[in-house]
Amino acid sequence: MKLLIKEFREEMQFTQKDLAEKMGNAQRNISNWENGASEPDCKSILMLAEIFDVSIDELFGRVPSLPINSKISTVEKEVFNIIHLLSESQKYALLQFLREISLRA
Repeated sequence: MKLLIKEFREEMQFTQKDLAEKMGNAQRNISNWENGASEPDCKSILMLAEIFDVSIDELFGRVPSLPINSKISTVEKEVFNIIHLLSESQKYALLQFLREISLRA
């Protein structure tokens, strides 16, 4: 399973060097992780998820599923289904928008 490091890094508008500095790591390691030449260790995976503000599942490209017995409205289900269809950059833009409007509420 491929980590979405490059996708999240680009959404955050970080260069490989920027990300390496935030992690206290070497730029070549970031490059190797992105091109599949090597994989980050568990500590680095946790740090990446924290830097990108995503879950580890999201970092691995897994789509969260709704609990079977969850009590959510039809509208919430529809929103979830639409979000699932968005690109990562669209999801990030939506997240930023939702954060902004929630501050105004």
